[in-house]
Amino acid sequence: MSTLASNIQAPAVPLKKTRSGRYQLSQKDVSSWLVLAVGVTFLFSLIFFLGFAANYKWDQFSPAVAAKIATEFFRFDKIAFADQLSILALLINTVILGFITTVLGALIGLPFGLMAARNLSWPWLSNLIKALASFVRAVPTIIWVLLFISGYGLTSTTAIVGMVFHSWAFFVKSYGESFEEVDPGTIEALRSTGCTSFQVISSAVIPSAATRIISWIAMRSEINFAVAVVIGPAVGVAGTIGSVINGYSRVGDYSGLGFSLFCVFLTALVFELILTRLKQRSAR
Repeated sequence: MSTLASNIQAPAVPLKKTRSGRYQLSQKDVSSWLVLAVGVTFLFSLIFFLGFAANYKWDQFSPAVAAKIATEFFRFDKIAFADQLSILALLINTVILGFITTVLGALIGLPFGLMAARNLSWPWLSNLIKALASFVRAVPTIIWVLLFISGYGLTSTTAIVGMVFHSWAFFVKSYGESFEEVDPGTIEALRSTGCTSFQVISSAVIPSAATRIISWIAMRSEINFAVAVVIGPAVGVAGTIGSVINGYSRVGDYSGLGFSLFCVFLTALVFELILTRLKQRSAR
């Protein structure tokens, strides 16, 4: 009986044993404070939204325009077939732009991700690369694109470089965390047999994190696609579907606007389905 009692482990929660033999929380219960914080945040957000809505220029809102949007938004038959093909071509260009910037960022970020992993690099180098990547990630992609455009001019190349730069920082963090989760026993076993660092990385580290790497690439492709859609009207880069969406909205062509947004929605849905599938495979 005493042996059985000695094998019973204390609960893995912040409890302490009192003199009477009972357990009680060693820390104060913060659940009520958490509920209060969430409630206060929601209340302030609601007040801000109501104040924002109250300042909207509702007198400029035309019921006729709302009715026109409702009736023409899904009238895809009013769009000429040549215009539909043009929109689809711009959509493909946008997907290609997002995919190219993702692949380049993934390839460039791989060696830096290896150096950012603490189990594969020196601590000072790992901290330095992580700090640099954190700074790059803190600045939105659009800002980086604008900075490169201000220095090199408005071209497709500068837009690609700005998107790749932010993607690089994303993959440095993703790779570093994935590589740090590799079983240290496997790495030590390979090193004890005389394997070089390249052999350890190529035969153990990357294969072990391959599924997570593919998931990160799919996730970043979805992000870069959304950035590529916005980058057209925001920065002025032509050749993306965002430019034609901006044009249709300016002239009030709601059929073309609806068709363009519908194409973007379907593409984003495909990205989401692929990402969900990859996450399910990585969880097995």
